[in-house]
Amino acid sequence: MAKETLIANQPVAVIDIGTSALRMLIAQVGPKTEIQYLENLQKPVRLGRDVFTTGRISSAGLRESLSILKNYKTLLEGYGVKKVQAIATSAVREAVNRENFIDQVYVRTGIDVEILDGAEENRLELLAVEHAIGADIALDTHNCLIVEVGTGSTEIIILNQGQVEVTRTLSFGSVRLPGNATSEETRGANLQKLLKKNIHDIVVHAATEYKMADVDLVIALGGDMRFAAQQLCDKVEGRFSVIEGKAFTIFVNKISKMTPEDLVKQYGMPYDDAQMLQPALMVYSNFLNETSSEKIIVPITSIRDGLLLEYAQIQSGYKRTDVGKQVINSARHLGHKYQYDKAHASVVASLAVKFFDLLKNEHGMGTRERLLLEVSSVLHDIGTYISPASHHKHSSYLVNAAEIFGLRKGDKEVVSNVVRYHRKSVPRQTHEPYMSQPRNERAVVSKLAAILRVADALDSSHQQKIREFTLTSSRENYTIWVSPDIGDISVERASLKLKGEMFGDIFGSTISLKQGAPPS
Repeated sequence: MAKETLIANQPVAVIDIGTSALRMLIAQVGPKTEIQYLENLQKPVRLGRDVFTTGRISSAGLRESLSILKNYKTLLEGYGVKKVQAIATSAVREAVNRENFIDQVYVRTGIDVEILDGAEENRLELLAVEHAIGADIALDTHNCLIVEVGTGSTEIIILNQGQVEVTRTLSFGSVRLPGNATSEETRGANLQKLLKKNIHDIVVHAATEYKMADVDLVIALGGDMRFAAQQLCDKVEGRFSVIEGKAFTIFVNKISKMTPEDLVKQYGMPYDDAQMLQPALMVYSNFLNETSSEKIIVPITSIRDGLLLEYAQIQSGYKRTDVGKQVINSARHLGHKYQYDKAHASVVASLAVKFFDLLKNEHGMGTRERLLLEVSSVLHDIGTYISPASHHKHSSYLVNAAEIFGLRKGDKEVVSNVVRYHRKSVPRQTHEPYMSQPRNERAVVSKLAAILRVADALDSSHQQKIREFTLTSSRENYTIWVSPDIGDISVERASLKLKGEMFGDIFGSTISLKQGAPPS
């Protein structure tokens, strides 16, 4: 999110176009990320039922959404809101006519909607959770499962001692059940059996990366879990509730035997919410049963709070969350999954970012591109898991297929292209994944790939001989100077001569490797 000037006490708003509802938060942002909530609105829509049935947002769904958003816009004008951030999640993301939907919303209301992918949802959810829990629960002393069951998708994040290990966006929720089942047809024991099998299969598959049984703390987001907390907890500890696992299991068993009509009558909830409550709570229950956690933490927060918090951090410059560390940790975990050479990847990443920093006046790129270079350096060789031959292409494919915490779709496409060009061919007009990128992103890919090639060449023997270097430059040449004490570097010098050609083409200067002290 770009930094913008915020007028003192100027209210801001976040709109979330979800699968079953359009939600809006209006708040005032103060110093030190203080947020004062002014309005919290929610209106039901049936976008998910459209998309999950036909693949499209219906004309009726579009009209319904526009009507709600126009009313929201009127309220925003009444508050004098100038800054509005609107997001859309799984239903709009999966609709074949999503571009038309986004265009119509902008034309009719002036609201510019950003479609979030699963990785961005994960990042904002973690930001909101960390803020809500604060210092009351030390996440770095636990193995945590963070889970949010939406109507169309389920997001999970596994933290190992505070570090992101696994992220997943699962294509089922309280409306879209596994195997194309529907909540109207599948209830009670049959629904429990269906969910138990599917969630256990997910856990078994994820065991190659992380054993769910090692999780000792479950953190559950979402309105359905907040409802359960209201029924089972006498008090809220700050911005979260604590539900005992056994009490939750008993409550879910009770809910599973009730019809939507029973739920409406007993709890006074809307019928649509009653239909979604049972499958959602069963998903949470089955995830809990796969862990060793004896309780569930339920933060009073959402992805909308994450967006507001991020905006407040950017404006105040106070306690800005360092997402980069989690992104790199997620990349390393992916590398471990594909049995990468950890020592080689680590030294290449270190050399690449140092080279990036030394060339900042020449390449004109910033912190985002630096992070993408580091991720690319960590993952450039993971394709050898498939085959050493053409492993740069396999690496590109594996990056595209993976979920890397904190990287948006566009970021991941840059990384995929950079690892594709860390060896062999340079970008060509016949390479569709490269040419499909916007022109400015193609320039980023070329510059980052050129830098990565140089860093990779400096450890071409995979012996980590070169860990430090000095860079000097003249009008036509850059020279990398390394210590004579590291021994023979003929392999690295020959590799740099070959791989450095792309650097010369991009930056207009040749590059060479020498031992000794650079001239004063």
